Amino acid sequence: MYLTLRELLTHPFFATSGIEKVKPFLQNYKSPLYLYSREVITKQYNSFKEQIPNQFKIFYAQKSNPNEVLLQHILHLGAGCDTASLGEMNAALKVGFKSEEIMLTGPGKSEDELAFAIEKGILSINVESFQELEMIEQISARLQKRQNILVRINPPFDACEKTRIIGGSGVSKFGIDLEQVSDFIKRARRLKHVCLNGIHIFNSSQILEGEKILQNTIEVIKTAMRFQKIHHLQVKRIDLGGGLGIPYSTEESPLNLQALGSGLRNYLEGSEAKQFLRGVDLVFELGRFLSGLSGIYLTKVLYTKTSRGTNIVITDGGINHLLRPVLIEHKHPMVNLTAILEGRTEVDRYLVAGPLCTSLDEFDDEAKLLKVLPGDILAIVNAGAYGFTESMPYFLSQTKVREEFLPLD
Repeated sequence: MYLTLRELLTHPFFATSGIEKVKPFLQNYKSPLYLYSREVITKQYNSFKEQIPNQFKIFYAQKSNPNEVLLQHILHLGAGCDTASLGEMNAALKVGFKSEEIMLTGPGKSEDELAFAIEKGILSINVESFQELEMIEQISARLQKRQNILVRINPPFDACEKTRIIGGSGVSKFGIDLEQVSDFIKRARRLKHVCLNGIHIFNSSQILEGEKILQNTIEVIKTAMRFQKIHHLQVKRIDLGGGLGIPYSTEESPLNLQALGSGLRNYLEGSEAKQFLRGVDLVFELGRFLSGLSGIYLTKVLYTKTSRGTNIVITDGGINHLLRPVLIEHKHPMVNLTAILEGRTEVDRYLVAGPLCTSLDEFDDEAKLLKVLPGDILAIVNAGAYGFTESMPYFLSQTKVREEFLPLD
């Protein structure tokens, strides 16, 4: 995916932080690294807050990037934290999130994770099976606590994700099938140490069409209304999941937040939901949307060669650091920063591959780049989410990737 100089300079990472801030990291390059901009995260956060009605709260999906400096920055912006493991809960507490600002989600929570969450009194455990519900009751009774929960629902609708990440509707390890939720509510009501506060539905990821997010959000709210009507469920919180995407190619357009916000505002003000939602917290889990555009991955060219007419670039970093392009076959835009800074103009196509002893270790088999020479530093952009956190740091005992932050203004 070729980015012209103009496209590069208008990319959120470089437009916000400037290419000058990146230069020192190129000049002092020692090994592959992720380079993050906190200013990009601030911009993404503020753009959401400006366009989306205030009733929608932001919880950061830590799984997208658990870096502690980044986590602390998001805490200071005012978000809560959505976690999916004991390690993530510990990280959230360590940087300063209060227990009542933390939620725990995931289909396979261990007894230790549940006990930790209950002992700390976190805001909500989003429950995904009947057996998990019973375990929470037993642990809460043992600890003499009463734990707030949401029921995670596997609904028959979704927002039509293009690449299977969450999985949409149908058979799913996530949540409890919609047709089983009535039984879940009845069972939860009989328990003394849990308090069911609402529902959670997260059924699609990496969605760029605001209309699809809007309609999915409306369906989730209608689902909560239906259970309140049928079972008199006292809904205090609706977790709408996340799924707000970022563009990974020049062919994709950013999510139109203004249109999404307008649609949500019209729905809240002009529908039967207005009375129902009074006093109800609506939560969006923003992961990739906050962190994805904030990071680039830098790797140095070791060698160039040709094989049967194809130009090949071998870099010092590989899919052990950035697995996503091969894992879900989703290429990231890539640029030759050294060539840009030196003013080269010749463009060619390359197969860009890492140093690992596997043919899977390729970032792009048809990357369009300014002429590549040994020693050049390539930047893979949009790498702030599911980059470092999804890497394989011990694969083939290669050098671990570093993480650095651009200085704040």
